[in-house]
Amino acid sequence: MNELTLYNSKSEELILSDTRKAGGEGRIYAVKGNHFICAKVFYENSIDTELPKKIKAMIRNAPEDPTWSIIGYRSIAWPTEVLYFDSSLEHFAGYTMPYIDTKIFKESHIYYDPADRIREFGGTFTWKYLITAAFNICNAVESVHHKGHCIGDLRENNILVAPNTLVTLVDCDSFQIFDPEENKTYYTRVGTGEFLPPELHAADFKHSDYDRMYSDRFALAVLIFKFLMMGTHPYQAKGKLVEDTPSTEGKILKGLYPYLGNQKGIMPPEYAPDYEIIPPVIKDLFFRSFVEGHKSPPTRPTAREWLEALRLLIESLRECKVNRNHVYSEHLSHCPWCKMKKDYFPQSYIMAQQILLPLPGTKTDLQPFHNAVIWCPACGVSIEFDYSFCSNCGMSVKDMG
Repeated sequence: MNELTLYNSKSEELILSDTRKAGGEGRIYAVKGNHFICAKVFYENSIDTELPKKIKAMIRNAPEDPTWSIIGYRSIAWPTEVLYFDSSLEHFAGYTMPYIDTKIFKESHIYYDPADRIREFGGTFTWKYLITAAFNICNAVESVHHKGHCIGDLRENNILVAPNTLVTLVDCDSFQIFDPEENKTYYTRVGTGEFLPPELHAADFKHSDYDRMYSDRFALAVLIFKFLMMGTHPYQAKGKLVEDTPSTEGKILKGLYPYLGNQKGIMPPEYAPDYEIIPPVIKDLFFRSFVEGHKSPPTRPTAREWLEALRLLIESLRECKVNRNHVYSEHLSHCPWCKMKKDYFPQSYIMAQQILLPLPGTKTDLQPFHNAVIWCPACGVSIEFDYSFCSNCGMSVKDMG
């Protein structure tokens, strides 16, 4: 295995080993002697004069991670220390960050896409789990926003989710970062079409600066919609009004939200579940995101607003008497999942329970939905009763005593 020697800001040596994981800007390395962190080392042609300054600004202005002080787990894979190629600290190399086990934490679409989810979990990753995962995503996003930063390119690929609904934001070095010390903003230079609001679809991110706060609000609403509506995009639709617009991006620009119920010539796609599963409060937030917010970006709900609404929804869910994997909002008198043609949550075995993260800034104990939990003695992370090893450090439950 190839090893690389780098130096931290104290000129201390770090021995890195290649994990064979790489992206467009650099490679990921394991740190010898410390399995809690890993390192990103940039390719030489990816390092410009601004990048080291941005990473240093990120470290000085790290958001408060909503899970670290409570359960010792990182929900934001934020840079922790600058790395250099030389002990004189002249040649910037990259940074260290929390290690996230991607054998356990998967890209979020694995969970909200019905086919992927059923293949992985059967029907046991229920709607309650999906809502809880959406809540935890909002929690991490709110923490980033509270510090004055933005995600910028918020999408399914830079959110990882575990079977117990813990989440992690990754690719943080692409975020929009505000440095109050220098009164400078480092802007995001990327964007993904189906998560971009209409006002940014013609944006030239490489050559122009765009504040991404309202863009984040739009993308967050899209993600929440996908988690609650089985992977359906809020603007995906069928009917005469969109026959000439096959792409999701084109439908976003048209701004025709197919769930209003009073529009002729447009309706939700056949694969979308019945919109009745969404309670009125959540529908109102979607309306602000995709109808009012289409032309008025400030109208879009904040991450904090979503947190409050999703928490209330989680607390009010009912369980179906026929299939315990069917959970639904209390605004309905009967289980809506039972009458759908497709069973999104078929009844099978029982899996681990989900963990609801605390609101950012709160110091209260974690409010879990699980009863049987053990704690890893090596790193303090909670482990569900039917897991066989720690999701953070890999320690076997058998070795925990």
